[in-house]
Amino acid sequence: SSGINAEYGHRETRSHSNMEASEIVNAVTRDIEQPVGEHFAVISIRGRQWKVSVNDVIQSDNMGLEIGTVVTLDKVLLVGSVNYSLIGRPILPPSTVKVTAQVIEKSRGPYLRVYNQGKASRRTFFWGKTWHKMTFHESMTTMLRIQGIEVFAGDLQEVDS
Repeated sequence: SSGINAEYGHRETRSHSNMEASEIVNAVTRDIEQPVGEHFAVISIRGRQWKVSVNDVIQSDNMGLEIGTVVTLDKVLLVGSVNYSLIGRPILPPSTVKVTAQVIEKSRGPYLRVYNQGKASRRTFFWGKTWHKMTFHESMTTMLRIQGIEVFAGDLQEVDS
């Protein structure tokens, strides 16, 4: 067979299309218990998302933590490996995955120039039709090093498509 479904006229794209959902859950559980390769995760911190793996360094907005503090990042959107991916709806439960990071540096961010321009008003009548204002801004940033990504197979469940 060529892999084309004659009734609907499209090609089957998934290799797991004929497997039962319970078989897929069992296969992923086996891969989690005996990992092959490195894990990666997509995490969210203060509305920004990063794809990270172990020993990656990310720069976030000021988190108010001291240097050397180890934090657990709870908002994990996706975690995966070579053989599988677990996708959260919208996030994975903390009992399924644990991503830890350490604060390695706190510093000022880039020097930003902010330019504002406005319409004519009563106060700008004599000087022109618009007003201009230039301000400068530096925000504090926190550098995090990802220390570990742990996946636990206890809470995996079948999901209807």
